[in-house]
Amino acid sequence: MLILGAGGHGKVIADILLSSQQPVIGFLDDEPSLWGNQVLGLPVLGAMQDFERYQPAGLVAAIGNNAARDALVRKLGDAAQQLWVRAQHPAAIVALSAQVGHGTVLMAGAVVNPDAVIGDHVIVNTGATIDHDCRIEDFAHVAPGAHLAGGVVVGARTLIGVGASVIPYQTIGQDVIIGAGATVVRTVPDAVTAKGTPARW
Repeated sequence: MLILGAGGHGKVIADILLSSQQPVIGFLDDEPSLWGNQVLGLPVLGAMQDFERYQPAGLVAAIGNNAARDALVRKLGDAAQQLWVRAQHPAAIVALSAQVGHGTVLMAGAVVNPDAVIGDHVIVNTGATIDHDCRIEDFAHVAPGAHLAGGVVVGARTLIGVGASVIPYQTIGQDVIIGAGATVVRTVPDAVTAKGTPARW
């Protein structure tokens, strides 16, 4: 496996893969000052666009910013399309009927309940819960300790902030930021920042 991004998020993904007994070649990162260094004992080998040189069995995009992660996946295009893999910590719980897309990361303590559908390149962070029948679109991020009740829809590239909560059957648009600790009790339109309890924008 190759991890694309050698920052803090990359460290967590490396730990997930190693905890799952998956061999990790190292990191790729576009910051030249990192090349030749080690992160968690794994080498930072070079630039992300050079991934084919290492013939990896799989790739994970370790970019915490949703728009930047989307841009990276689009930039690498068809050459990487079949290589994106799911990274799931052994302490994450995913229901048998849930669907989880390619390149998605499920961290320790994450819970995905029955008939939830998680898109591609989503981050379900430490201790986050996604209940029954939720739909999380591509490149979204459910941050540590955030909780989505049943039937919630989260749009592409949206961030559900640390400790935020969403009551059942609400829809949150694309490119939204839900602030840390916010409580969402109604539909949220695209491209707004919503904060507080109840969340306002």
